Amino acid sequence: MRTSIQWKIVVIYLSVVFVIMVVSGSFIICNIEDTHYEKIKRELMSSAETIEGRLGVSSGADFEESMDKVESTLSTMVALNQHAIYILAPNGEVLLGSKSEPAVGEIMVSDVLPEVIAKKTPQTLEWPLFAYKEAKYDYIEHDRPILDATTGEILVIICVRADATDIYDNVFSVMKTITLAAMIAMGIAAVFSAIFARMITVPIKQLTKSSKQLAAGSFSRIPIYSEDEIGQLTQSFNYMAAELSKTMTAISSEKSKLEKILENMADGVMAFNRQGVLIHANSVCYEMLGNTNMDHRFDFIFPKLGVEVSFDKLLAEESNGERVKNEEGIMMALEDKFYNLHFAPYMNARGESEGVVVVMQDVTTQQKLDQMRKEFVANVSHELRTPLTTVKSYTETLIDGAIDDREIAMQFLSVMEKEADRMTTLVQDLLELSRIDNKQMQLDMRPLDLKEIVKETIEAQKIHIEKKGHRIIYEADEEMIYNMIGDSARIRQILHNILSNAIKYSIDPGTIHVKLYKNPNIITLQVKDTGIGIAKPDLERIFERFFRVDKARSRSQGGTGLGLSIVKEMVELHHGKISITSKPGKGTTVTVQFNVS
Repeated sequence: MRTSIQWKIVVIYLSVVFVIMVVSGSFIICNIEDTHYEKIKRELMSSAETIEGRLGVSSGADFEESMDKVESTLSTMVALNQHAIYILAPNGEVLLGSKSEPAVGEIMVSDVLPEVIAKKTPQTLEWPLFAYKEAKYDYIEHDRPILDATTGEILVIICVRADATDIYDNVFSVMKTITLAAMIAMGIAAVFSAIFARMITVPIKQLTKSSKQLAAGSFSRIPIYSEDEIGQLTQSFNYMAAELSKTMTAISSEKSKLEKILENMADGVMAFNRQGVLIHANSVCYEMLGNTNMDHRFDFIFPKLGVEVSFDKLLAEESNGERVKNEEGIMMALEDKFYNLHFAPYMNARGESEGVVVVMQDVTTQQKLDQMRKEFVANVSHELRTPLTTVKSYTETLIDGAIDDREIAMQFLSVMEKEADRMTTLVQDLLELSRIDNKQMQLDMRPLDLKEIVKETIEAQKIHIEKKGHRIIYEADEEMIYNMIGDSARIRQILHNILSNAIKYSIDPGTIHVKLYKNPNIITLQVKDTGIGIAKPDLERIFERFFRVDKARSRSQGGTGLGLSIVKEMVELHHGKISITSKPGKGTTVTVQFNVS
């Protein structure tokens, strides 16, 4: 059972008062008892000495001659002191007595008498402390022997007894007074101790209540009623609550900030405690790994992903005192994604490893760019090497004597011219892409009518269309003006590349359908052919640099694989959009959209 501090204070207070009253009462009772005893003792000794002096005997003969005088002395002493006086023989037999009991001739029953007879010296009954009437003594006795002057033997013994009732009555009266005083004192002490305890416990209860509220997140102040230690404690608590509120606000702000940072990071973050149990993972991490690969332990997650890393080794210290950590990261491929994993232990305040943080960076784009860079270099090298090899071979043949044959020489020079034009086109396309990548492309943006440029482009490509035996269908509202803001030269370049592809890859004879239309905000140009079409996997990569659907056919027709990449970049520089839809064997549709000026 739990006892409140208030009751403990009351009980302690009452216990102290009770002990004080018992100790002080016992001291008072003992003092009173001893005082009365000493007073009666002195009276008994005085009476015995007086009787001895009245007797004035020094031998047995003198005592027998003084019997009358002894009786008179006894009567006088009894009248004066009201004490019982007896003259006893050396064996304790009563010779004379002021009381009828014990009678003359009887042996006196006394606790003192044997010691007097044995020692032949006066003796007084020793009074015990806290004696009570029913226990043993109801009298006080003093025995004084009268010795023979010659032989030293006891002639007679003077026995004086006093009634002890007064001592008991006085002690009982004092005890009643002390008991009453103790009860009153206990009552007063109970009241004051309750008040005192309440003065202490009420602030403590408020502190306890506020502590619970503080634990629950409430930082309310406690009123201060005094300037004593309790008041100072309350003031300190209020200060602590205020400082804790500031600290919690700062921690909450930092926590919220950290959570926002972690949740909005592009990288996945996982934290494990010292036992290797996952304690935090942001949403990006779940998106990267997927719910099936996530688990609650370090040793369960990474083996699934094929990553060989030791958790214990990450926490261990190397011989040089540095923590084992992953600097370069571990590359991991998951489905069609690439991730770089960085592992680092984090420490507690004592500098001990507390766990491990794992940062996952999505490097898929970088990997693809790196792969594209490698392919780009390889493609450029190949595209330049092929015509250079051809030019070199033909040049060597001409030098070796073929130049003397005009017909063969002209044929060789014609091939060399085409290969030179091919290299020139490739270099020009590369320069175009370089200027676009470095944002050095300068556009002469002016109002223009897209319909007129489309007509001019069709007219310019008409020879190639007729040569291939294709039929072209042009569809546009002649009365509508298709105004936009753009660089007319670059728009012509875009249209030329799109129309050239349609002419090249349409099966002879084919049909090319050019359609121009607009709504209030968008101008749309569609070029649809009846060519070989593009498969879906290739369609997803159609705008990649140096990508060709049919490499052999593209090279035979002079393609570099850069045309559509340049077209896409040009369209986006004009804030437009380009898309391609296709079905193998059915044809391809290119759709370009520009904003109306």
